[in-house]
Amino acid sequence: MRRFIVGLLATVGTLTLIVIGGIAAFIASGPFSSKPLSQSMVLSIDLRNVPPESTSTNLLRGRLFGGSRDIVDAVQLLWQAADDPRVVGLFVDIGDESAGLARVQELRQAIAHFRGKGKFAVGFAESLGSGGTHLADYYLASSLEQIWLQPSGGFAVAGIAVQTPFIKTGLDKLGVKIEGGKRYEYKSAPDTFMETGYTGPARANLQQLLDSLYGQFVSDVARERHIEPAKLRQLIDAVPFDSERARQENLVDKVGYRSDALDEVAARFGKSRDLVSLSDYAADEARPKPRGEVVALVRVSGAIASGPGSDSPLDDDVVALAEDVVDALDQAARAKEVRAIVLRIDSPGGTYPAADAIADAVGRARSAGKPVIVSMGDDAASGGYLAAIRGDVIVAQPATITASIGVFSIWPVASDLLASLGVKVDRLSIGTNAGMYSPFQAPTPAQSAAVSRELDTIYAEFTRQVGEARKLDGARLDAAARGRVLSGIDAKQAGLIDELGGLQLALNIAKAKAGIDESRQVEIHRFPAESERWQKVLERVLRLTGVDASGPTIRAPREVRETLARLGVVARPGNVRLPPLPPLWR
Repeated sequence: MRRFIVGLLATVGTLTLIVIGGIAAFIASGPFSSKPLSQSMVLSIDLRNVPPESTSTNLLRGRLFGGSRDIVDAVQLLWQAADDPRVVGLFVDIGDESAGLARVQELRQAIAHFRGKGKFAVGFAESLGSGGTHLADYYLASSLEQIWLQPSGGFAVAGIAVQTPFIKTGLDKLGVKIEGGKRYEYKSAPDTFMETGYTGPARANLQQLLDSLYGQFVSDVARERHIEPAKLRQLIDAVPFDSERARQENLVDKVGYRSDALDEVAARFGKSRDLVSLSDYAADEARPKPRGEVVALVRVSGAIASGPGSDSPLDDDVVALAEDVVDALDQAARAKEVRAIVLRIDSPGGTYPAADAIADAVGRARSAGKPVIVSMGDDAASGGYLAAIRGDVIVAQPATITASIGVFSIWPVASDLLASLGVKVDRLSIGTNAGMYSPFQAPTPAQSAAVSRELDTIYAEFTRQVGEARKLDGARLDAAARGRVLSGIDAKQAGLIDELGGLQLALNIAKAKAGIDESRQVEIHRFPAESERWQKVLERVLRLTGVDASGPTIRAPREVRETLARLGVVARPGNVRLPPLPPLWR
């Protein structure tokens, strides 16, 4: 009964939210929608929060209440605005210090294309680099034609810092021991639990990664701001300093408030300083939309995992379920209108079987005659890299964090802690290795040896697949593997990726591989469609109340069926018919 009540309340609440969202969508797209846009406009984009890799289906954080567009949407809209004669300029609010550098590079490339069409791009920031550990805000700002900085804000872009807590000593004091192992010395993810500080190999590898990322920043900013690289490094090492000195050193162009920057935009525009938001521009039916051959876009966003996922209707999209990605790849491979597939990966890794299943689906799509081009986001590491290896071409941003070809398995054993608390754990088992991963009892030497053999087997298979797919000999593969994490630039030198660039480059390569003339536009069709993502949310809601949305039977009690019917959800033996989804989710 408790499960029934909880499920019923979740169903009523969630469907109420969806109804509200449908009304909001109707208002936004119906007779109350905004007027047609002007024939001459300045586009405004707020990058104080850089768009995420993918939008959430979380009903509280996703699009239902105005969540941001994802990075693909934002970049595509900027490319369309560059080709739209009505758009004469761009105004950008800057302020996201911690954004992933690969996403920043996507935006920088789109802004460069926009400016290349002879259009201006002005940005404003209250401050730059005030966090002191990252530089994404200024890296993005440097791609603009003119940077405005608030007088009281200051400039504190100090570089990049990585800080890792190591809790082994604390766990030892508590009586908790971490069992397991890793392959090999550069696989640093479990070190936070198993070491008291960076190991020599991990320190060297992370420093190499930081040097690469910082070197890209210095090279790009020095070129765009017309500052010698050595001078720029000196200035970064001298922060913080005030806004006026930042202007004098040519790090920014103007010192003033946001209203002053908007006055500058109005002066260039020759009209009022009213701006058109990216959302309003996206809703404009008159903007140039690509029409032509179809390229499928399939996403792998978040940690890669097996299984059906959580039943929570408010679960955020932090996990890429292998079966969903495989299904999307299979659908795209079967779709007659699809000429090629772009697999967009932003994942720190995941379970080996789940990532391997995605890699297999990529291979099957290629066997079906569909070229698969991989486009990497901020991260495509470990299992995220394994999922990519069978693509025709792998494209990564210079700042993408990738590789991490290795494996680890760890689990806590709290037997000493429990003993200190006077807790005794007794057990019965059948089978020599039953309960070998127990948190209550340390593994035997034989069980530890079995875990070690399993790690060896997975690592050998992982490296075999990479070597065959990337055509790397043993020595070159070993120099790129053993758990090393690499920037996109270093990964290309190691032979792990093919091209440096973003989504637009991946689309151009997909066109070429599919035999589509380079002058022709392509339409991007997402697999699965947005409506299917929201359908899964509804199915999770229904499962909470015992309704099997896939049939063939309805297990919901009569009271639930009546409640659902009042909400427009019809449940009959053999099927569940959901009300039509409003345009918000199409």
